[in-house]
Amino acid sequence: MTYYARSKNDQGEMETVEHHLKRAGELCAQFLSEIGYEDWGQTLGTTHDVGKYSPSFALVLRGQKNHVNHALPGAAFLLGAYGKKTIDIKLMAAVIASHHDGLKSFAAYEGEIRASYIGTGKNQDSKSREYALFGKEEYRQAVIEWRKSFAPQKRFLPAPSFQTDEDSQLSKMLFERFLFSSLVDADWSSSAEHFEPNYLEHHTGPKLEPKKALEKLLEVRRRKQQSSTAASSLNHLRDQLFDACLVAGEKEPGLFTLTAPTGLGKTLSLFAFALRHCICWKKCRIVLILPFLTIIEQNSKDYREVIPDLLEIHSNVKSDEKTRLLTERWDAPCIVTTNVSFFEPFFSAQAGKCRHLHQIANSVIVLDEAQSLPPHLLDATLRTVKLLCDHYGCTVVFSTATQPSFQYRLGLAWKPREIAPDPVMLFSSTKRVRWDWRVEVPTPLTELAEELVDYPQCCVIVNKKAHARKLLNLLLPKLEKDEVFYLSTDLCPAHRSALLEKVHDRLKNGLSCYLVATQCIEAGVDLDFPVVFRALAPLDSIIQAAGRCNRNGDSPKGLMVVFYQMRMENSILHRSTRKQLCMCRI
Repeated sequence: MTYYARSKNDQGEMETVEHHLKRAGELCAQFLSEIGYEDWGQTLGTTHDVGKYSPSFALVLRGQKNHVNHALPGAAFLLGAYGKKTIDIKLMAAVIASHHDGLKSFAAYEGEIRASYIGTGKNQDSKSREYALFGKEEYRQAVIEWRKSFAPQKRFLPAPSFQTDEDSQLSKMLFERFLFSSLVDADWSSSAEHFEPNYLEHHTGPKLEPKKALEKLLEVRRRKQQSSTAASSLNHLRDQLFDACLVAGEKEPGLFTLTAPTGLGKTLSLFAFALRHCICWKKCRIVLILPFLTIIEQNSKDYREVIPDLLEIHSNVKSDEKTRLLTERWDAPCIVTTNVSFFEPFFSAQAGKCRHLHQIANSVIVLDEAQSLPPHLLDATLRTVKLLCDHYGCTVVFSTATQPSFQYRLGLAWKPREIAPDPVMLFSSTKRVRWDWRVEVPTPLTELAEELVDYPQCCVIVNKKAHARKLLNLLLPKLEKDEVFYLSTDLCPAHRSALLEKVHDRLKNGLSCYLVATQCIEAGVDLDFPVVFRALAPLDSIIQAAGRCNRNGDSPKGLMVVFYQMRMENSILHRSTRKQLCMCRI
């Protein structure tokens, strides 16, 4: 009897279980090769769907039966084939049992695996699905069919010694997720190939060419240097930082920090580090993690000049069909994404969300604006990042002007290498603002609006959208409409980009310009105001806001005003106000 894994494709062909297991084994071994566990991948791929060697599953393909669990019998088969419950076998069994339902531990499945293999109790799992294989006789027949094409591996690369890690449970969880990701991607990809032979060709991006990309980056940098209007002293510091990143890129992989003031060109310097590191250490991918959508929209333009095949993964991206398919697998030479998109698969159990995790191995990962990491998730995040460096061939850079002192967290061995040669010197050499602290008494927005019009160019950053709208409403009667701009996440990406371009042009040409914004403008947005007002906030936010003040150092000192904002007297906006607001957005 011939056993099939898939129904007919457009050519009228059915895929045999043997073919599917072979192809899944090849792909899973390939995906795990980056971390040295090809033999585990081969076993996972060639045993995961053994449950389809079953008359019960044959009825599913004919449409005569449904709700049949073929994944758990694959796990039971693996345990029976190797006759032991060592850590490697239990990990693989858990991954096989989970590859459709979502990742669970071996302990969660152990009772059901035993019931299915021995044939005790009801022939149903916890979701009332019939087992594809039930009882020793059915398993014996499946073994006979499987051994016609496959044989158990005699030896495996030993599982990592999780007990020696600082975080043994987290280390085990992360390794299991890499196995899970590789099997899920191999299973889904090999299944899709039956219906679309060129599936992987369409779902695979080009390989990273770091030498070619670095040459292009140097061209982009030269062009920016020629058009720069910044002070020569500031440009000199930017060159120093860029060169330091190139030198640091040759250092051994691991954990790095880049601590430098705003306005020193960290965006391109970090990219230079990543590309040089990929050249020297044969890293396969660059992942750039940015916390704010306003930064992603701006920085992606620069990155795409260097690597046109860059893949953006975030909530505001507009994807065509090919981009959507690449996003499922994260298969691109360079990826720009957010904190949420990057870290979610490390802690998710869902197959779809974990599918691409194995692609992160042997990558250069840049966390820009590292101070924005969620505090309540910080311990798990930092420990995971450290494990990526220790066991998965990754190099991770934490970059910010306000570098958190993670080394003082209890129980965390945090010893990154600093890329900037002398951060203290950089900060002392870039004192571009004078500070005016007005935090003793509240400053009413009405009073603030009166003061703002005394300056020809000014930016005000407040903590809430409602505050920004109220202040905008106070400024509109005092100024021309084309002088006043409003920026927050209320605006769609296209409007934000158009607005920032208009603001940038007015500042460059010396025209009057007033920008009312929320904190979305604080980090990474390339604007240079002579005067910036910031509502009282955490110190890192205030420092980031100061990066928009005299950014290019082309005046002796900019003015940075920190004020204590009283509660709004009335946060309700009338329809007329909302209409004016919409006009100012674009």
